[in-house]
Amino acid sequence: MAVLAGTGELELGLLRTFLAVVRRGSITKAAAAMEKAQPTLTRQIAQLEKIVGQQLFDRARGSNGVTLTRHGELLVGYANRAIELSEETLTRLRGQSAAGQLVVGVSADLPIMGLISALKRLQSGDSELALKVVVTVPKKLDGLLRAGELDLAIATPGVMTGVPSVKWQTQLQWAAAKSLRISKSRALPLVLFESHCHWQDEMLDSLQRAGWQWRVAFESSGLDAVLNATQSGLGLAALPTAAVRSCRLMALEDPDLPSPPKVEFGMFPAPSLAGNTRPMLEAALESSFTDNRQSLVAEALHQTSKEESADGRLIH
Repeated sequence: MAVLAGTGELELGLLRTFLAVVRRGSITKAAAAMEKAQPTLTRQIAQLEKIVGQQLFDRARGSNGVTLTRHGELLVGYANRAIELSEETLTRLRGQSAAGQLVVGVSADLPIMGLISALKRLQSGDSELALKVVVTVPKKLDGLLRAGELDLAIATPGVMTGVPSVKWQTQLQWAAAKSLRISKSRALPLVLFESHCHWQDEMLDSLQRAGWQWRVAFESSGLDAVLNATQSGLGLAALPTAAVRSCRLMALEDPDLPSPPKVEFGMFPAPSLAGNTRPMLEAALESSFTDNRQSLVAEALHQTSKEESADGRLIH
């Protein structure tokens, strides 16, 4: 239900609180992470809803969790952009810079398209920043970070010994070439990442529980090779929305297929990372993944009818 007409102007502090609740899924968890009292955050969310004139969260009775309303989903993107612009403005006007080389390590099994676009946006805001991105297998990242060879690592928390400064989740979706047909009577051809990763194991287990037989049609440690194999029609892959859209792959919607899992990953900064660089990185990354999530919602709303073949299901 909508809140009555809004009054006042947006405050960055309220937007930060809003995003903290979105990231952690509840006011209680956000309050603990921000080291604030829960009633304080509740009042801030209520104040923000009054300002924008809309309800931002659905609060289920008997549950500590919250879910975004459609107005809340819309505000997430604007909130991230406002905070990112504020950080960039203060950095430039105060004469601060992340000058020098910033070495970022990225796990090869993560949806790096969104990451790269976010890092590029960060570099465009600081002409003195020399950005170097190292994509490698997950098990190497922790050692490189501890050895001081990386300024920060972006990886799934399970492969790192440290605690991430911030975490995100992104939903994967089934994707393949338009010509690929699948049938439960035949083993499902899969395009997989070669390196061991928790989300891929979870995906394979869910297929088995749903009664699907599967086989490895192609396997590689690199995202580019996985994308090329999927585009060529070798098999089906679980990919982030940005990759599906950018590579002109077809999203596969089949009621018998279990949904691919969400991938959780975090930012692990080295102790030497400049203090003004960290919030800019967090804002840029959060903005990128928010854009991907909103694109997925928009695509779902505009999804059209499915096509089926006589001997299986045709990707639409």
